[in-house]
Amino acid sequence: MPFDPPAPLAAALALETADHPHAAMRTAAETLSNSYRTGLSIPAHLTPLARSAYLAVRFPSTYAVAARVWSQVRARMGDRPVRTVLDSGAGPGTASLALAAMQAGLRATLLERDAGWRPTALRLAGAVGLHADFVAGDAGSLGPSARHDAVVASHVLNELPADRRTGVVTALWQATGDVLVLIEPGTQPGFASIRAARDLILSLGGHAVAPCTHGLGCPVQGDDWCHFDVQVERTALHRSVKSGTLSHESAKFSYVALARTAPPETLSGRIVRRPIRAGGHAHFDLCREGRIERVTVSRRQREAWRAARDSVWGDMLDS
Repeated sequence: MPFDPPAPLAAALALETADHPHAAMRTAAETLSNSYRTGLSIPAHLTPLARSAYLAVRFPSTYAVAARVWSQVRARMGDRPVRTVLDSGAGPGTASLALAAMQAGLRATLLERDAGWRPTALRLAGAVGLHADFVAGDAGSLGPSARHDAVVASHVLNELPADRRTGVVTALWQATGDVLVLIEPGTQPGFASIRAARDLILSLGGHAVAPCTHGLGCPVQGDDWCHFDVQVERTALHRSVKSGTLSHESAKFSYVALARTAPPETLSGRIVRRPIRAGGHAHFDLCREGRIERVTVSRRQREAWRAARDSVWGDMLDS
């Protein structure tokens, strides 16, 4: 399943980045990427050039990650509709735009500290028919308000001081009517933030939706961390600004979705490592019921093989 922006959104993104030379955006993109890699604080208010560089280089992977996460969440939530979403740390509204591509009639509240994103965010929303309201602020300033069907915070927690994360996650949960989705980079620190948030929301009565198929303790141990990946197709602009030669890249991420009411029960497990395929069989490492176990499926198991042969890292698998 492709997770690239739909054509109207891609066209709108091209217009948003058309006013800046590629060389200037390349320098700005390198500065942003260095800040993300080293854990430096991202400026609260980006320059117009830096915002264009973000759209050219970081938006495609962030969008693809959000689209993959929403696809997994929707698969577990069944027929429960999402009509409203609060997008905390929205930037240009990336996570909401990814959901809008799957959910018609969505209304989004884009909560973002950098008010400079407002014009771009509203134009991008308009390109895909997303009804969006832009609110300047951050999750730390959330007060009592009406709950939203979904609340999402993508690449937000790890940019906060550690002593603020519990309060922010609690505030996001209080704003959640149905499902809370948290996404971070697929790194050890990113997973640590996700794991801590999962433990907190489960203790407050939440239910695991994805990637976990259970509400038991996380079985990941030691220096390991739970993460997934998604392939991102690079546009010509993306390659130029990032000085890349390949037509694609892999974006790694950690995430958790938690709901107020339990999703439908499942006996499936989540594939938590890249499958190992050899000849007439394949090995899958599945997380289910609070443990990680390796399952081998062979061609001789005809029905199981048909179900498993195209499964990839991050998918659900019955066994």
